[in-house]
Amino acid sequence: MRTARRILLVFLFIYLAAGANQVFSGEQSEEKLAITHGPYLQHVTENSIIIIWLTNKKCVSKVEYGTGDNFRTFPQWGSLLQIAQSSRHGLIDAYTTHHKVQIKGLEPGKAYRYRVSSKEILQFEPYEVIFGETVVSDIFGFKTLDPAKKNFSFYVFQDIHGDAKRLDGMLQKIRLDDVDMIIFNGDTLNYLTSEKPIFEGFLDVSVDRFAKEIPFIYVRGNHDTRGSFARQLMDFFPPRDGKYYYSFKHGPVHFVVMDTGEDKPDTHPVYAGLTDFDRYRELQEEWLKKEIQSESFKKALYRVAVFHIPPFRKKHGSSEIARLWMPLLNEGGFDLLLCGHNHRFSRTNPTKGKNTFPILVAPPRGFVKVDVSEAQINLAVVNMGGKILDSFTVMPKKRN
Repeated sequence: MRTARRILLVFLFIYLAAGANQVFSGEQSEEKLAITHGPYLQHVTENSIIIIWLTNKKCVSKVEYGTGDNFRTFPQWGSLLQIAQSSRHGLIDAYTTHHKVQIKGLEPGKAYRYRVSSKEILQFEPYEVIFGETVVSDIFGFKTLDPAKKNFSFYVFQDIHGDAKRLDGMLQKIRLDDVDMIIFNGDTLNYLTSEKPIFEGFLDVSVDRFAKEIPFIYVRGNHDTRGSFARQLMDFFPPRDGKYYYSFKHGPVHFVVMDTGEDKPDTHPVYAGLTDFDRYRELQEEWLKKEIQSESFKKALYRVAVFHIPPFRKKHGSSEIARLWMPLLNEGGFDLLLCGHNHRFSRTNPTKGKNTFPILVAPPRGFVKVDVSEAQINLAVVNMGGKILDSFTVMPKKRN
């Protein structure tokens, strides 16, 4: 009897220990593989696009995509017939939580569908790689740019300063079904000391509202250059061709995006000797001289410049922009300049000796709706309450 009792107690002890271990293991279990941010679209052109997303574990990733014209394969997902992965110097990007894939060889003005896929890497040794589970997104869509398109619309937001609630409020007031792009024209963030403000300040809201299917253009403002993490900004919003100043064509518009840098001199104590924006603006001046001589620029019906700090203000950055860039913008026959930075609305009509085109400075608690056609460009500046603060029309110029 005593032996039977001992055996029973041993089994009871083992049972209780096993149960405790399960509870302990449950408390310590690893989280499930997930896409934590994104996907979102960057740098769409007439034949390429960049898709970015983040995961909570280190993975190797790919994008499956197709036109939606053929449903012979992938029966559950439609026509996702092609695969794109990112590789550099012969190595496919792997063992990372940050995934950036460029799709090339697309057709202008074409609608595509896509989904992103990430496979966890549990062990990454020189001669042994062990994979874990895979996470796959829903299917989303995008359209490539089309230089032959006759009409399109876009919105411009500026000076969000990491206020995602304010941005979300404005995004809820606009129609996105006929929009080809969104432009964030500087100071979208207040400063960067980590990646957290990027997600919480505007990116997650943008992904929820539109950025999975409508690309946004991230124009750097002076606040976007501040903080220790500002040098990692390009990991999330990759510069086009490695530069934050560039051009692109969509429909009848040739866009020129410039990077205005900081508003104070490089020698100002607040920058601790870590800025070089005076020389940077001079480099952009040299680039702009060549840009306005390009065939694409010359043939465009409209020429629109987009940058954060407006010219003709008292601060150093604004004065340098007026000195270096404005003569070239006037010479190039630009039709419109879109700016932010001043935190109040203003429109400067063509002024002799200064600007040969309207300069629109939009407010932080508002946005600009731009409707482009071959006949004219219609602009409306709208505040958070939906009130139109200003509206005007830009007509095509007669070119030589």
